[in-house]
Amino acid sequence: MGNNKKEQLKHIPAREVNAASTAKKRVDHQDKQKNQGELVVKWIFGVLVALAIIYMIWSMFIVQ
Repeated sequence: MGNNKKEQLKHIPAREVNAASTAKKRVDHQDKQKNQGELVVKWIFGVLVALAIIYMIWSMFIVQ
């Protein structure tokens, strides 16, 4: 590092870099969690619909 102000202004302190990196990681993690949560909800509803159809078919055979 030089002693003049121009060179000192070019340098970005590590705490600012780390803060930006942490914020990006947090946003990426939140996006990942949101996508995984939506996928889990879709699977749960899919399984519930499949079970409802199986129950309807089973109940038709029991009634006959």
